Amino acid sequence: MMQPSICILVTRPDPGGAELCELIQAQGEIALHFPTIIFAPPPDQAAFEETIAQLGEQDWLLFVSPQAVRASVPAIRRAWPVLPESVQFAAVGAGTAKALDEAGYRVACMPDSEWSSEGLLDSDEFQDIEDKHIAVIRGEGGREILEKILRERGAEVISVVAHQRTVPAMETNPYLPLLKDDKIDMIVCTSWEGVSNLKQLFGKAGWPALKRIPLIVISERIKALAEDAGFQTIWVASNASHQAILTTIAEKREEL
Repeated sequence: MMQPSICILVTRPDPGGAELCELIQAQGEIALHFPTIIFAPPPDQAAFEETIAQLGEQDWLLFVSPQAVRASVPAIRRAWPVLPESVQFAAVGAGTAKALDEAGYRVACMPDSEWSSEGLLDSDEFQDIEDKHIAVIRGEGGREILEKILRERGAEVISVVAHQRTVPAMETNPYLPLLKDDKIDMIVCTSWEGVSNLKQLFGKAGWPALKRIPLIVISERIKALAEDAGFQTIWVASNASHQAILTTIAEKREEL
């Protein structure tokens, strides 16, 4: 007998969030897109342009997310129609590498399994880097572990803040009855900011029901932070890819 569909709230921002919803629905489940992050231009455009102007002098350009690629590539193309061949590109994961590839840049380094800043730092390419010039392209307020460890290893590092994340003005009233009537079976959150914003958006009215719904996150770090925030059941996908999240949904639906 066919199992009834489950309902999954997807907080991943666009364009990835809409893509994930389509894939979930193709599996016969119900997906509700509730993006808890929106992206905006960098808070300091002059500083952004200044750091972009230095990219041709770098040995490595490290991109921390697909959004960092999308937000910076137009400015990179304007400033550097052709980058020196000595400049190499690195990505923290497959989604970021895919965005770079689609932009026409060859990725020379990506973690094999752990798609994170820590995974990139474990790569052979970033062990002996004394006096190397490295640019980290990221969003405002993102984790600064890459810059910190790279500098400790002797590299000259610049940060390129290509975008900022903000909390969207989402209307939560249509979702509150679904929460309180236990109609949402899982929630997908792909960043700590997404988890934090989710709790903030639903506020006191939604929190008693929200905290009981299982979260699917993409790292043990986000799981620990979500536990500290009060969420009760948290499952960790093997990485940030759509396929890893779909696999976790399929595995965990049996536990509902």
